[in-house]
Amino acid sequence: MSTAGPVDASGQANNRTVARFGSHAQAPVPSSRPAPHPAPGLRHVLVVEDDSPIRAMLADLLQDAGYAVAEAINGFEALKHLREQRPDLIVLDLMLPGMSGWQFLERSHLQLEAANIPVLVLSAISGRGDYPATLGVAAWFTKPLDVPQFLAAVEQLAGSSRTLARQGATLRSHRRPRVLVVEDEAIIRTLITEHLEDAGYAAQTASSIEEATTLMAGERPDLVLLDLMLPGTSGWSFLRHRRDDPSLAAIPVLVVSAAARERLHEAKELGADGFLSKPFDPDVLSALLSSFVS
Repeated sequence: MSTAGPVDASGQANNRTVARFGSHAQAPVPSSRPAPHPAPGLRHVLVVEDDSPIRAMLADLLQDAGYAVAEAINGFEALKHLREQRPDLIVLDLMLPGMSGWQFLERSHLQLEAANIPVLVLSAISGRGDYPATLGVAAWFTKPLDVPQFLAAVEQLAGSSRTLARQGATLRSHRRPRVLVVEDEAIIRTLITEHLEDAGYAAQTASSIEEATTLMAGERPDLVLLDLMLPGTSGWSFLRHRRDDPSLAAIPVLVVSAAARERLHEAKELGADGFLSKPFDPDVLSALLSSFVS
């Protein structure tokens, strides 16, 4: 497994020190929000991480890839979650408040083994030699995170996610998946199109919602890559209209935009199946695309 990569999960160096492993854990730290019950039919990943920005990044990344995500900020919450639900995979930090990742592994190893639940460690500590095996974990990634390899490991350990695209009509094996790129900036539109073609997709382009609507009426794409800030009708307006149009709602939409994070979340609430902020890593785009179309 790669232990370094292009995406820094926290945006800053991790200055936490390694706590000494002890036999007693401190009192639990209250969670900011309860873990939701996973949606039926989705693979379920439990993210155990006390750093809010990193936890939010992991949750967004996994949800955009089609997984149901539950969150815990320490070992106590993770143990409570295990008593209530069975995840398909646990993504675990080690340096946690209250009950550390090491303590969680010690207390839960019998249950994890009996239920065949793999654990992927994501930590600032390097997992060298046979150390991961001695802890009984299936994979080890070091921050900053290599996103494509992380998603590949998640799929290998938890199984393929079920997304709207996979629940729709099965793509015929003799043709390439068709992606409609809705982007008004010519340079970005060209760069995305070239990347899609190199990755084996058939790309169509539109510089406005009006043009995109005409193209979709003639030939339905398998996925839409949607910018939000467009001339004329905006991407948000398209998403509102899409909710009321069953034919459009059946096409997955991945938002790629430089809009503020709050506006990206607004797009998600309007029904977007995932989002990626500009500027973006092409490898991350490829990883998200492969989770929606095959």
